Formats: sequence, structure tokens, C-alpha cells
Amino acid sequence: MVGAINDADHPAQPPTTKVASAPAATANAARPTPSTATTVASTSTPAATANAARPALSTPTAAGGNAVLSITSGFSVQPGAPNPLAGRPYVLLRDSYASVLAKAGVPVPVGTSPYKVMRSACANRTPDCQKITAAVNAAAASAARADANGKAIFPEVAAGTYYLMISARYNNQPLVWDMPVHLKAGENSLTLDQTNATPLR
Repeated sequence: MVGAINDADHPAQPPTTKVASAPAATANAARPTPSTATTVASTSTPAATANAARPALSTPTAAGGNAVLSITSGFSVQPGAPNPLAGRPYVLLRDSYASVLAKAGVPVPVGTSPYKVMRSACANRTPDCQKITAAVNAAAASAARADANGKAIFPEVAAGTYYLMISARYNNQPLVWDMPVHLKAGENSLTLDQTNATPLR
């Protein structure tokens, strides 16, 4: 399980997705086509070197995890204005959000975003909302919450392919990230902005 959060201001995020609170934690997800998985930048720095800067989180971790993902915000903000990713929950799923819903038995009509399906289910308090929440928690490999600058560092996971699950609002437009990312052993980094986000219409 990842700790409960209610994001009424950002309807693209399941209202009960669980992410533990931390003083300076982390959050994420955008979706190119499945054939365009993103390989994040990797360095040779051992994963252990990031431990000192990483806030303690009660999040799922893979046994023998050796890959760390750092996320930063690439959004331009006006002085005094909040970063669109500030405080957002970032979740690293073992499967795409659409697949998670499908496995939970929640149908996603062709041409419809799974985030819209979730938003409708939870806004109307249907049983599918709880199904989605349970499925997301079961599929979560790691999670974090962004700090005031939109930066987050996930606890270690095993190297491999995961899917980001993040939502935010920029210029009054809901955005989501639900893209596959290939994590290598050691440090990995990714910058999020409107160019790699999917607008939720």
C-alpha cells in the first residue's frame, strides 16, 4: 500500500491513491504509445549515494532493488507562483494505468482516457472507484511526493520497465503522465513538463 491522499483539485488523480506524507517527498505519469517507451538518463553513481537525500517513505519496494529514479520539473513558473508539480504524488506502476484498470475489471471505452474513467467513477462514488484504488495500490512498485519544486526521488526498485502515474494542472489544463520508463541499475533521472505530458480533455 502506498498512504491516502485526496486530490479534489486534480481530478485526473484517483482521490484515494495512497502515498505516504513526508517533509520533502515526491510524485508522477504521461502516455506515449506503448511502442515509444522512455529510457531515462542513467549515471554510474551507485543507488546508495542517493539514500541520504531521500525522505523516508512507507512505499512498496522490490526485493533487491538497485534502480533509483529522480524526477524534476521542467515547467517555467512566474516568481511567487507554485510549480505545477509541487506536492504532487508520483506513483511507479508495474503496468500501464489502462492495463491496471482492465485487470480490475473496469472497462475503458475506445478513445477514452482511463483517467477520465477513474474521475467519473470516483466523482459518482461508484463501486469502480474502489476497484481502481485497490488495483493501483496492488500495481504500485514505488511512490513518492514532489517537493515545492516538483522534485522527487523514488525508493529503489529492481531495474526494469515501469509506468509513471502522475497528474497536474498547468495553465488551467489537466495533464497526466502515464508513460513507460526503462530504469537501469543505479541512478536514473527524468524531467517532466508539458512536452511529455498528455492533456486530459
